[in-house]
Amino acid sequence: MDRKAYEPTQRQQQKWAALAPAAMPTDDEFKSDWARHHHGTTRGWGLGKRQWIIQNLSNHREYQLGLWQGRVDAARGLDYQEPHTDDENANAFNLGYHRGYTSYASDRNGWDQTTRQQFDQKYLEVTQ
Repeated sequence: MDRKAYEPTQRQQQKWAALAPAAMPTDDEFKSDWARHHHGTTRGWGLGKRQWIIQNLSNHREYQLGLWQGRVDAARGLDYQEPHTDDENANAFNLGYHRGYTSYASDRNGWDQTTRQQFDQKYLEVTQ
């Protein structure tokens, strides 16, 4: 099957327009925040920074687009691929793509019947 690009709905476009990633705190800010929540110790603050970065990536429009593109590619039986490598939001897109591709089957079980039918009709049925 050929690759088909995901087309966001109007409602998704509106929701995604409101997403805004936060500004990255300095290492000293991460350390002091970590110490405040961990009884004064700064050991492990890097894990907190890593988690903050991953959480912040999900506040990008590109993350949401990658999430749905990964679902479309998984549904169509295409091999896993990370198409974005050169722009500034590549990490957000690739994280979303990875999560969408790898959890497609599980995510699909959570959709209602109407959503599954609309998705299948738009992305799985071959038009002549």
